[in-house]
Amino acid sequence: MNKLFSTCFLFLLLSSSISYAQKSINSYKYILVPKQFEFQKSSDQYQLNSLTKFLFERAGFTVFFMDDTLPDDLANNRCLTLNVSVNDIPSLLSTKLRIDLSDCYNQVVFSTEEGKSREKNYKMAYHEALRNAFVDLEDLKYAYDGTLAADEKVNTEKKVKIQKPAVKKIVPIVAVKEVQEVKDIPPMEVAKQIVVKETNEAKNEPVKSFVSPVVNLIEGKYFVDKWGECEISAKEGYYAFAGGDEKFEFAVIYKTSIPNLFIIKWAAFKQPRLLELDLQGNLKVEDETGDKIYKRVE
Repeated sequence: MNKLFSTCFLFLLLSSSISYAQKSINSYKYILVPKQFEFQKSSDQYQLNSLTKFLFERAGFTVFFMDDTLPDDLANNRCLTLNVSVNDIPSLLSTKLRIDLSDCYNQVVFSTEEGKSREKNYKMAYHEALRNAFVDLEDLKYAYDGTLAADEKVNTEKKVKIQKPAVKKIVPIVAVKEVQEVKDIPPMEVAKQIVVKETNEAKNEPVKSFVSPVVNLIEGKYFVDKWGECEISAKEGYYAFAGGDEKFEFAVIYKTSIPNLFIIKWAAFKQPRLLELDLQGNLKVEDETGDKIYKRVE
């Protein structure tokens, strides 16, 4: 009797886990696959990244590489996608791989069991292990249901409403004398200074002050640790962050639904990070040890 009860309990627990994972996976519209996983020594080594993209597409997912031209809704809201990481599990006698899917906040939404292979050829071993791990994802029977997009729309509207009072706090209590409308601002040109006037009731003398320039375009040059002076330039669907003598593209940047918030994906790291363009035009990048500031080069 106890054995039967234990078997039924395990079956129900497994069924509940699969149901929850399926519900979570179905909420995401896209899958993003990097061209190089953390353990690889080169881009698409052993064609493992191409195979990963193929397996997800065959399972019914809409899949892009990180450097592909992205659809507008994904370029504006990276929370519609799950990011793929394939992890090489150390093993002496076999090749073991695990597939992790994480959201835009770097939270793991789903992980497969380890896929194993005893093949001696590296390419054959990685391919077999990946296919074996992917069985768990095929069992989920993915079908996009659009629930996450609806939730994100509601959350975005709430954020906008919450931010409105905060904007008033940074506006000086002065009368605006003149605001000159500026169109087609070049990438490195800062916004025009706004001349303001306070009325001095005692002396009746006008007092002028200047609001600090606000840079509202991310394109431009910045000083980055180890790379020196680097430049962000617009590409089709994303921004490229390049530096060094060879102008190496060490990161790509994507827009979000919030104008001054971006997603940055470093070439050397598997997980994307949040990036903020502050009021001075500098970059504030989320980091494990705390936020890093990369100052704009005038």
